[in-house]
Amino acid sequence: MDSLSFDEFAEFIRQRAHISRNKKIAPETEFEDGLGISGDDGCDLLRETEKRFEVALSSEEDGYRKTFNLGRDEFLFHSEGFGPDLSTIVGRPAPVVIAFTVGALYDAVQKALAKEG
Repeated sequence: MDSLSFDEFAEFIRQRAHISRNKKIAPETEFEDGLGISGDDGCDLLRETEKRFEVALSSEEDGYRKTFNLGRDEFLFHSEGFGPDLSTIVGRPAPVVIAFTVGALYDAVQKALAKEG
């Protein structure tokens, strides 16, 4: 694939997630707080990104942890499930959802394209 501009990548996100043209998508735009993408929708977007740009952002062993430098209890999206936070009951730290941005995903795709190209 030839070089990918941020604007082209943002357009992919806009179309995939049905984001209005009135909403600006910049590198610092957060998926959850800025675009309302979380849970299964976020996971689907990551898989679609891998498929569309023919890159591997996750691995069987590490999931997305290595690509996005996530700690053991850090996640890209909140879950869509409702209910009590069982982490306190089982004595584990509560999960932390990082401020995952469009720019971070774009950078990961760019890095994967350079590695595979």
